[in-house]
Amino acid sequence: MKSKPNLKKLLKLAGNLIVIAALAFVVKKIMGMDVKLSDFKSGAVMSSFAISLIVQAALIVIASFPWLVFTQSLSGKKIPYSAAMPVYTKSNIFKYLPGNVFQYVGRNQLALDMSISHVDVACATILDVLFCVFWTGVISVILLGGKISELLGKYGKNILIIGAAGIVLVIVLIVFIRLKFRDKLKEYLSRYSKAFEKENRAKLFQGIFYYLAHNAVSAAMYFACLRLIIGNSASFRELAALTGAFMFAWIIGFVTPGAPGGIGIREGVMLFVCGNEFQDRVILFVLVMRIASILADVAAFIIGRIYNKAKNNC
Repeated sequence: MKSKPNLKKLLKLAGNLIVIAALAFVVKKIMGMDVKLSDFKSGAVMSSFAISLIVQAALIVIASFPWLVFTQSLSGKKIPYSAAMPVYTKSNIFKYLPGNVFQYVGRNQLALDMSISHVDVACATILDVLFCVFWTGVISVILLGGKISELLGKYGKNILIIGAAGIVLVIVLIVFIRLKFRDKLKEYLSRYSKAFEKENRAKLFQGIFYYLAHNAVSAAMYFACLRLIIGNSASFRELAALTGAFMFAWIIGFVTPGAPGGIGIREGVMLFVCGNEFQDRVILFVLVMRIASILADVAAFIIGRIYNKAKNNC
């Protein structure tokens, strides 16, 4: 009778240790950046930093919504936002651990908390990531305009290679699952088909189109921060293209092995788009956004932690 409580304590201890390790890597990441305090003395730079930190922290807290919608649709169970948000914000900081996959694995704590299938949570995470990448791509292409053809000429080959490798991996995985777990696969496919039934479609579409709004807000925030840092020397069209380049670079960094967070890639893509005209300002912008993003992850984690404790004390 005591084994389950002991196992729960061990899992909780392991979870806390992983959190501590992730926060240690966050500190290491910030310490490893070439940050000069003199770069932040400008009011425009500090304003862009504050805007980015607040907006990104808010978006992270809200971003558990589409993942929750997909989890509910696939599992067929109602799961409160109050249960999903702390898990999402906690697992989000795991991306700073080596491997860049623990943020997705960490989400499966929800399966334990809500007594649902780990497969349901994992599939919901896959859908969440796919639509996040898809809508980021759509917004970045719109903002880049004609510049997208130049970027695809430079980076398209790498994206195609990684995309093809991903498709092959998915096919191999499907064949393996089909041969090894045929009956189980039929059971899950039968259950998941209910998520697309007429009465469930509206909720599912909310999750699918969430990242369209999410990326629109992000794009507006990046555009405003670019305007503050670069100033009036850049036209609206140039700022829009730089915003699109920043978002497009996230996709390249996301699919490129060994480049978590697109480190170095964002500068390269943005400078490729604008040339050397705004080089110093662009590099400063990326640095400010990167620091704000890291601190936003930590802020969202703290918000989730406080919210979870308040919920448990009620």
